[in-house]
Amino acid sequence: MSRFARIIMWVLLWGALFVALAYFLPKTVEVERSADVKAPVKTVYAQIIDLHQWDHWSPWKRMGENVSVEYINHGVGLGGGYVWRNENKENSGATIEIIEANPWSKVAVSLDFMQRGEALSTFSLAEKGAETKVTWTLTYDVGNNPFARWIGLLMKKSMGTDFDNGLVKLKALCQVIENEGEHVILLDTVDEMQYAGIRETVPFIEVSREMSVMYGEISKFLAQNGVEMAGMPFALYHLMDEENIDLECGIPIDANVEGNRTVKVATFPTTTCACLDFYGDYSNLQEGHNAVQKWLETHGFNLASAPMEIYLTDPQQEPDPANWVTRICYSVEK
Repeated sequence: MSRFARIIMWVLLWGALFVALAYFLPKTVEVERSADVKAPVKTVYAQIIDLHQWDHWSPWKRMGENVSVEYINHGVGLGGGYVWRNENKENSGATIEIIEANPWSKVAVSLDFMQRGEALSTFSLAEKGAETKVTWTLTYDVGNNPFARWIGLLMKKSMGTDFDNGLVKLKALCQVIENEGEHVILLDTVDEMQYAGIRETVPFIEVSREMSVMYGEISKFLAQNGVEMAGMPFALYHLMDEENIDLECGIPIDANVEGNRTVKVATFPTTTCACLDFYGDYSNLQEGHNAVQKWLETHGFNLASAPMEIYLTDPQQEPDPANWVTRICYSVEK
């Protein structure tokens, strides 16, 4: 047998061995990393469920200068996603979509890497006192290609390193948000509720006094009809100009009662909103409104109806304004 023939034989033998061994390698690559974040679970969840925030911590967002990103469904919440493409390489890019969103506990994301296959990434959150444990898992099906299975061995190590780096950045981001007192805004649902309310156009400079009068009238109406509050008071700002506000004040109830000439009984429908829990005096609420309005603009949402303030703290029970919590809600068109 000639030397050339022996070389060909050995090449074929090693090639066959390479292929044969590949089928003993796992078809699925699984990577898992965990980290403890010194921040409430809500803060951590907000950075994961909003794909706009991934720019600040994820190794998957912008991979190079020539990458374009197109958001799907505003890039936030269930069904939100984005498509990124490398303009310099044909068939190079990925589609990422949030396919499961369980508030404060789990986010699942599907990843389609085009010709390179598909994967499922899951973030599990568990509150541990003042910290949140984040467990980041990825499952990637490399298929039956023997070369892909060998590459899968290398991917597990490299992606594990990416996960470690991503979690370090996520920890740092959440801790900055907490330390700096930055606002955390999330899409949430304001459930349907029946309420007793008063709607009037009032001078802007008289809002506080007029609201006090309106809530007093509503409370008097409830007392006269033997109806108790079924939730915290709220206000809807229907229209506003430099001088006047079309203002509606309401108190949720759970009773069949008819309104009168002053107080109406109505139903607020289930509404998807961008929500911010604002901590502090009512005189500073404009800061919270500005933050939510900026968030809506960044995410490309249109306002669907009147902004709402829900007063979660009773000042008579909590005299320190620094501890007052007001939920600011802007209804959005999904």
